[in-house]
Amino acid sequence: MITAKIVKYDGTQLVVIPDENISRDLLQRQVGDIEIILNDGRTISADQRKKIFAIIRDISLWSGHDPEYLRQLLTWDYRGKCGLDNFSLSNVDMTTAKDFITYLIIFCFNWSVPTRDTLLHRTDDIGKYLYLCLEYRRCAICNKKAEVHHVNRIGMGRNREKVVHIGLKAIALCSKHHNEAHHDEEKLFKEHYIYGIKLDKYLCDKLNLNTRNKYK
Repeated sequence: MITAKIVKYDGTQLVVIPDENISRDLLQRQVGDIEIILNDGRTISADQRKKIFAIIRDISLWSGHDPEYLRQLLTWDYRGKCGLDNFSLSNVDMTTAKDFITYLIIFCFNWSVPTRDTLLHRTDDIGKYLYLCLEYRRCAICNKKAEVHHVNRIGMGRNREKVVHIGLKAIALCSKHHNEAHHDEEKLFKEHYIYGIKLDKYLCDKLNLNTRNKYK
């Protein structure tokens, strides 16, 4: 599946620019006709479809399996987990497409799948993505092994072992980006369009952060 941007249409001729180089495919397959699927905003967007196929290509490179086989297998597994009927990536609704992207990100985090681009650029649900980064201890920016960066500063003299972390805002960052956040958090967050999210009990337990008031 190749996505493209429309640059001109005069009522008869349509001019598009592919989002990736397709010259090799055109030569090898001797393509003469193409199928055009217009994004009307109600079904899966071209951007969502592009993200899905990009992640599946990364999984294919990591696993050695054919991308089309993986697409069918992962779609089948996702449908089974969510109790969904069969759907096509050509016209599935935007919400299902968004959730399927999140499913693929979880797969990559769970199996430590290396990706050519950070999954920050592949997510379609930034809040869920930032939550998953904390859950799997993956840097929200580069996806390397992460530390917990507290957006709500824990003041000097306060014992982190005694502070109740539930409700505090945090984000997962690798050591490099963690240091950058301590130097200029606002700049780093604006540059990458990220933010801290509130820690719940599940995340606190997962990250071994205190959830009980130990001052009593």
